[in-house]
Amino acid sequence: MNSSKNKILFAVNRTKPNADILVKRLSGAAKRENFECVIEGKFPPPEDAFKDAKCCCVIGGDGTILSCLSGAAKYGVPIFGINLGKLGFMATFTDSISDEEFLDMVNGKNAEMETRTILSASFGKNRFLALNEFAVKSQSPAEILSAEVLADGEFVADFVGDGLIFSTPTGTSAYNLSAGGPLIHPKARVFALTSICPHTLSNRSLVFDSETKLEIRAKNPNAVLIRDGNVEKSWRGEPLFVEAAPETVKFVRPAGHSHFYILRTKLGWGGNPRTQR
Repeated sequence: MNSSKNKILFAVNRTKPNADILVKRLSGAAKRENFECVIEGKFPPPEDAFKDAKCCCVIGGDGTILSCLSGAAKYGVPIFGINLGKLGFMATFTDSISDEEFLDMVNGKNAEMETRTILSASFGKNRFLALNEFAVKSQSPAEILSAEVLADGEFVADFVGDGLIFSTPTGTSAYNLSAGGPLIHPKARVFALTSICPHTLSNRSLVFDSETKLEIRAKNPNAVLIRDGNVEKSWRGEPLFVEAAPETVKFVRPAGHSHFYILRTKLGWGGNPRTQR
């Protein structure tokens, strides 16, 4: 985290209980330590709000973090996620964090920085970034998707089914996992392609290295691109390119943060089933 910067940006999902109380408490503590605190009133926050920020304290849940992707990636601002939602895979902290703990970690004490790969999808003059995944589907929910996929110009396969998911390691515990895709450690420089309800049962997930550029040629005249759960745009006749983006997103984590602990607790992994009742 850049120690020379003095601005803390607060991105707050005010629909969450206690969000206003929490941002008031933490921003008040930061101001007493001479930090400049900006509580962004717009949601999602505009990209320019991230300029010159030391970190972005996101109060809400994983969905709130996803809304901050563009600005955080553009300006290289670390995300300090406080979970007021349900699962909270990306938002590490809770509203029980003390003022002292918050300020220590903002200043780099008892904290570590984790870098996450994100994906880029482009067609024509359009370019989008995703922290979890891109999905390609037919615009009509009753229509199957038929698409040809190439990797660095080499034909991979024709995919026929309900759609395709292109997932970052971060996103493999989200839509990709629900569709039967693999879990990938967030430090791996790879991304996954998972077919949704494929008509050919032998179609299984594929994992590509971060240097691979995929080209998707949808045969449907009304295919749509979905970014982190939000429909972005439909396109006709143009190839869609998906690849690991040169941008990354950083997260502030407590020292000793364990990805496997998160998986065990959030996904309900147990111990030895023979010893459980």
